[in-house]
Amino acid sequence: MSEANETCSEGIDGGIGDRQYYEKWYMDRDWRFYRYILAQVVERSLPGPILDLGAGVGYFLECADRWGLECSGVDGSAAAVEIGCARQPRLKLRHHVLSRPLPFADGTFQTVVMNQVIEHLEPAVGRTAVGEAFRVLRPGGMLLITSPSLYNKNERTADPTHINMLAPSTLAAMLRAAGFTTIERFDEPLPLFGSQRLGHQVLGRLMRVVDWDWLSASANARAYK
Repeated sequence: MSEANETCSEGIDGGIGDRQYYEKWYMDRDWRFYRYILAQVVERSLPGPILDLGAGVGYFLECADRWGLECSGVDGSAAAVEIGCARQPRLKLRHHVLSRPLPFADGTFQTVVMNQVIEHLEPAVGRTAVGEAFRVLRPGGMLLITSPSLYNKNERTADPTHINMLAPSTLAAMLRAAGFTTIERFDEPLPLFGSQRLGHQVLGRLMRVVDWDWLSASANARAYK
């Protein structure tokens, strides 16, 4: 695939979110906001090309690029791609809807990131995206997936595009069905004790012992091929 096909292009209409949506939710951020995701990739995966599924306006791609890492991204919103490419023309960001097979060969990437993406996808599309992530990963590659939990009422009402919020156990089952052999969950507890730090810590420890989905604010996992 040529460099011209991998880098910014205008794309076609489609996907989730128009320009107004991305200006509302993303324009108060920059690449620094995504350093914690990149830190997980570096710590938990191995060196190699990274793919960001649902890359939005490309902040994570920019973060990886600034650290000298090879990263490509796709997003189903032409508006998001247009914003990202206008902001950083060198990004390897392209328009692609996740209901279709990814335009990459088997085993192309060491790491795939789906950061706050699957909750925006119809269930069948979410399963397709996870299956395609498995296909394009190298043996031993990692899929890093984060999303709000089904039990996170605030996130369920905050954004009308949150149409597919999953329980952590449901996400883990989907990853196993796609073929992932090792799944590490790293969910955040619900703020049942308000902002009290001690209560948050106690719930976090409890979640590592008991498999109670209803305690979780997130459905996050690292899944290995």
